[in-house]
Amino acid sequence: MFEKLTAATIALVVALPAAGLAASAMDTDGDGSVSMEEFDAAMPDAGEAVFTEADTDGDGMLSADEIAAARENGILPPASDG
Repeated sequence: MFEKLTAATIALVVALPAAGLAASAMDTDGDGSVSMEEFDAAMPDAGEAVFTEADTDGDGMLSADEIAAARENGILPPASDG
């Protein structure tokens, strides 16, 4: 049990910063979320429909968690490594 918990904890600790980095690359004003304008500048071919699908809470902004989930679900392409 301890080994499974430790492995899961390590995986979470490694994954969370990656999700944040993916979002921060689009978050040009540094407010912690990605607006439609920022999204469009980063992914001009994606369009408003993709933004809306990724915006699961409907607040008009994408959080790091929403971006990570959209990448996992194939709504957004995987983050580039550099």
